[in-house]
Amino acid sequence: MKNYIIELRGVEFHNKGAELMLHAILEKLRLELPEALFVMEKRGDASIANQRKVGIYTKLNMKKYGIDAAFWGNLVPSSMLKSIGFVLEKDINIVLDGSGFAFGDFWGADKAGTRLANHVERWSGEGKKIIMLSQAFGPFKEPLLRAKMATILNNTQLVFARDKYSYKYIRDIKAKQSHVYLRPDFTNLISGILPSNFDSAKCEFAIIPNNKLLESSTFKSRELYIEFLTTIISTIQKRGKNPFFLIHEGVKDLKIAEETNESLNEIIPVLTVENPLEVKGIIGNSVGVVTSRFHGLVSALSQGVPCLCVGWSHKYLALMEDYEYSEGLIDPRNNNEQLLSEKLDLLLNPVCHTRVHEKLKKASSEQKELAIDMWNIILKRIKD
Repeated sequence: MKNYIIELRGVEFHNKGAELMLHAILEKLRLELPEALFVMEKRGDASIANQRKVGIYTKLNMKKYGIDAAFWGNLVPSSMLKSIGFVLEKDINIVLDGSGFAFGDFWGADKAGTRLANHVERWSGEGKKIIMLSQAFGPFKEPLLRAKMATILNNTQLVFARDKYSYKYIRDIKAKQSHVYLRPDFTNLISGILPSNFDSAKCEFAIIPNNKLLESSTFKSRELYIEFLTTIISTIQKRGKNPFFLIHEGVKDLKIAEETNESLNEIIPVLTVENPLEVKGIIGNSVGVVTSRFHGLVSALSQGVPCLCVGWSHKYLALMEDYEYSEGLIDPRNNNEQLLSEKLDLLLNPVCHTRVHEKLKKASSEQKELAIDMWNIILKRIKD
């Protein structure tokens, strides 16, 4: 039996989407490769305690007080290190990158280098199989970033672009291309869990905010974003339905929800749920969803939940197109109540709701087949 030691990169614990990807990877590969060990680097958002909760070992490459743990770790038998939850880099034979969206001009060359480009030539030379799981890429206008991406493409075994725009950005890089595939996000395959204490009557329509809409200047000011959310929520309330905030990531998103509540005549519940599988379960139980978080959108679409989306990059448009549901996109410039009310009819009008639900369920089945094919390609490459 082959000894698979798999390093997971780009998946996190602070972001529900990234953590959902982590769970999706573990669920699939523990089923198919029960003998595999999974390893992550220790970081602020991937603490050893969090890693242990999901049965992940820690890569011994930390430095503290000038002490190089990897140097001293090489003097200790690997079996002894594993017994206390640590793995040396030299023992890792597979690297899976599930970054979601970390390679593009928005993030820059430094992030691409730290995440993969500064390591892949050495890792490839050591015989490690390096696989980039389905994710968004690009654009790549910055010359140094293009060079980093060429290094990555020339030293990886498989690369999966998540949408047609990302695929084109990758194909425009002058580098090896025979191992590049177009496959959708793979969290569509994992099932959610509805919390036992969830109150469906009080929480019908999930509103998922995203501070990235401000960081990316999708909304020109914080006040405009708060006004937009206020209009959406007030319209839903006027139609006799119960919206609620569902927080997908951290303090910044929570702050937006709290500030919006201050502007409402009738405040709405704010749910902060730790388990990403429960977040997906809540989305699946919702009557409708208005989201600006990518994996909140995937969780809605893949479960056939009628939804609306305001995105800040090409990945949102591409996802909606994959489900043949571009009408579910909201242009943030169209911020008046009449236009938003017309969009909300897709969720609130019973006839429209049923039509959208059926369309999404059909598309979801097709997208899941493509995600399964991605895993088949990966497992074949791992086992070769």
